[in-house]
Amino acid sequence: MTNDEIQMANETAMTKHERPVGRGRPVAPRACFRFVIVVWSFFRHSVFVIRHWQSLIGLLAPPVLLCIGCSGKPVELTETRPAMDTEVTVHAIAPTEAVARRALAAAWKEMDLCAMLLDRYRKPSEAWLKGDAKARQDPAQRPSDVWRVNEDAGHWAAQVDPIVTTCLAVAKEVWELSGGAFDPTVGPLVDLWREAGKSGRLPTDAEIQKARALVGMDKVEIMAAMVMKRPQDMPPRAPGNGYTPEDLAMTVHSVGLRAGMRLDLGGVAKGHIAGRMAQRMKHAGATAGLIAAAGDIYAFGQRPARWVAAATDRFWRVGVQDPRFPEDRARLYTAIHVRDQGVDTSGHYYRGTTIEGKPYSHILDPRSGRPVDVHLASITVVADDPGVADGLATAIAVLGVKEGLALVEKTDGVECLLLEVKLKEGQEFQASGAPPPDADLIPHRSKGFAALEIPPDGT
Repeated sequence: MTNDEIQMANETAMTKHERPVGRGRPVAPRACFRFVIVVWSFFRHSVFVIRHWQSLIGLLAPPVLLCIGCSGKPVELTETRPAMDTEVTVHAIAPTEAVARRALAAAWKEMDLCAMLLDRYRKPSEAWLKGDAKARQDPAQRPSDVWRVNEDAGHWAAQVDPIVTTCLAVAKEVWELSGGAFDPTVGPLVDLWREAGKSGRLPTDAEIQKARALVGMDKVEIMAAMVMKRPQDMPPRAPGNGYTPEDLAMTVHSVGLRAGMRLDLGGVAKGHIAGRMAQRMKHAGATAGLIAAAGDIYAFGQRPARWVAAATDRFWRVGVQDPRFPEDRARLYTAIHVRDQGVDTSGHYYRGTTIEGKPYSHILDPRSGRPVDVHLASITVVADDPGVADGLATAIAVLGVKEGLALVEKTDGVECLLLEVKLKEGQEFQASGAPPPDADLIPHRSKGFAALEIPPDGT
């Protein structure tokens, strides 16, 4: 791309979380599962528990909760919905209830749009495939942009929404930072090992090598070009007034793959979407809020001073579950406070699988084509950009403790906590990938992580 094309593409970015097309290359596959994370809002001592693939906060309560005793100003609202193969919770603080509700509505609208575009498994209806004109105009029947990119691999580049290319830019940034330990084109390997889990048969070396040959971010083409609009797409022109360049042309984004390649944005999508949702909430008038999509969390703003006893209480508090107790949501290893930051916790203790009697992680090393070692049970990453936090958690799972810590220390604005399992004699990992309850955990913290942690007494 030329500098002019990059600039044109960047002008389409709607929020600070959208990465310039010129900064990165595409996508992100990964099935990197997130841990159970507990989030306290501490507004009037309310507790919000967020858990991956399980019920999120509010399932046993009304879908919208008003902050008790806040006298109407400011107002706290929380909503939880099933979305993106999990439960998503949005928490909004605003000057009035009307503004808070508007912020929630804006967040859900953004989530629906992004999920529709980025989910590689979203297929079209039969009518859409057959070219039915009515079906082609119905958003509910259309496939995701990523699905179309994958289907068109080896034929031509598929035109996509700018949301796709900005998400791909985040993925490429993490790919470059990690030296390829994170790769959003790992789709062929994901499909191979998913089938292995279903069949109970390990893939052969030849099958792994064949899938690996189809992986590589550097093989993806991301393009942005200025094209002339069709006459029917041009705005009405008042008599005596001419058209502006924006009236006559538009920027078209497209993504192309080689035959057999597959994009999978699961590695950065939820974090990236959470950041976009937060921006929409801010634009709608929210002064603070939190978005939790499984283990991907983004918190912005501060709690009102009138609601807290100390200045430090104005931060959002996030707890990381102890990986040895996957069924106990309240069993925490530690808790941290964050503001205007994304938090992602990834690990193996929920989505692991057993093949031929041996447990395997769902996280794959794109360099070897094989699952990563399950001894690094938990990876928690804190970063300013929630999409980057999401992708780095997967990259660190691949790199391991030593290289993962080194990556974090050289990356500005990023901190991490790694929990390594040390098995005792006779101990084995559970079928899900979780360590045994009495196994030892060895913590590894980046230099700045301790400053984020909340002491046991909560001060």
